[in-house]
Amino acid sequence: MRVLILLLFVSLVAAQDGTLAANTRWATPYYVVESGKAGPCVVIVAGCHGNEQAGAYAADQIRNWPLSRGKLIVVPRANPPALQVRKRYTPGVEKALRNLNRNYAPGPDGLPRGEQAPRIWALLQKHKPAWVLDLHEGFGFHRVNKKTVGSTVIASAGAVEAARLLVDAVNESVTVEKRKFLLLRRPVVGSLVHAAAQDLGARAMTLETTSSLSLPFRVRQQRIMVHRLLRHLRMVDDRVTSNRMTSRRKRTKVALYDSTGAAGAGVPRILKQLRARDDFEIERVCVSDIRMHALDQFDCVIFSGGSGGGQGRALGEAGRDEVRRFVGGGGGYIGVCAGAYLATSGFSWGLKILDAKTKSPRWRRGRAVIAMEMTPAGRKLFGSEGQTRVLYHNGPLLEPAAIDGLGDYETLAWFRTEVAKNGSPKGIMIDSPAIVRSRFAKGRVLCISPHPEQTKTMEHWLQRAVDWARRR
Repeated sequence: MRVLILLLFVSLVAAQDGTLAANTRWATPYYVVESGKAGPCVVIVAGCHGNEQAGAYAADQIRNWPLSRGKLIVVPRANPPALQVRKRYTPGVEKALRNLNRNYAPGPDGLPRGEQAPRIWALLQKHKPAWVLDLHEGFGFHRVNKKTVGSTVIASAGAVEAARLLVDAVNESVTVEKRKFLLLRRPVVGSLVHAAAQDLGARAMTLETTSSLSLPFRVRQQRIMVHRLLRHLRMVDDRVTSNRMTSRRKRTKVALYDSTGAAGAGVPRILKQLRARDDFEIERVCVSDIRMHALDQFDCVIFSGGSGGGQGRALGEAGRDEVRRFVGGGGGYIGVCAGAYLATSGFSWGLKILDAKTKSPRWRRGRAVIAMEMTPAGRKLFGSEGQTRVLYHNGPLLEPAAIDGLGDYETLAWFRTEVAKNGSPKGIMIDSPAIVRSRFAKGRVLCISPHPEQTKTMEHWLQRAVDWARRR
């Protein structure tokens, strides 16, 4: 057994929620979720390697789950320096210590090596967990390439039976055989999981998703696996599902679609702009999240640029029905460029929540900075006066579709100049709606053909759009 951690490290974790390595470049928060009822203690650590982002996002969501019994300690971002540069190894650290997940092998003094591993180890020693989960990602699928541990659960000897439950649970959502998860044993020496099993007697597992898949999908897989263990331990009840992403704080909760059909700079720009508001909570969602009713916890959903047809076909009929149900029940919908196409009523893959169709099937009009004139309602909503210039890239040119049961849209801005490349018809863009809004049952729909999120001086426009569209 290792010697006791020095009082210096113990003092760092004396509080409940707190910060490890405060006032250093390693500073990172940890969270202690108490149920108030006797039960197991589970520790979740994520973000050990900077190029493995999914675990950090999943852990940050899981820490908001209410417990039925026991205690949960979560360290979502164990290695801030590496996460900031999105690199596997910690920058500015000697080669022998740059891999945080090999630093739990004891050094000459019997303690974990480096700067951060001793602090995380002190947290584990303080709380004496029965279970330890370390959330990671591989670069491929272990079923295809044995050199990677992607899409596996690596279990210590005492955790094998529970690990089988996690593998079975996550594989229910995996339709491609070569991408299915496998159970592996013998955690690598020097890793947190190996040390927790050997020196603390904990049942420990490394949960490995595969980084080539979309981030929200990988985050979902991590949530599914953690949720299955917590259900097995009776630490969460039926009120908590693996779909749960948001906190219980009173903030406007926004779902941003980041899956098949979403492309370009839209998603990162929207994330940055909305996260500038403290009263917004934004999470990226995938097709599977939407199909499993995850939108119910949000006030608004945003579909950004890319391919409207790609988004609509990826959602499928079930996913499109779920978006319609969400908006019709009072949720907000914001579509930018491709997301505006998706809302329309002229395509088989469209959501049909906006009484509009496109003027021409030749949609590849090109990319240009276009003059746009705001209507009085548009000026009031976005705080912009008169004409302004905005980036345009193949967004829809809308006209009424005259669909029974859908209300007319209101124009908030008009295109006043045009681009017409690739054989697209000339003359039809000028005086076409650039931004429109409407109602769909109890919900609100706002569609933007150009890209204000990628136009300087318009960084606040998506914030104002959410303020208008969000669930009342």
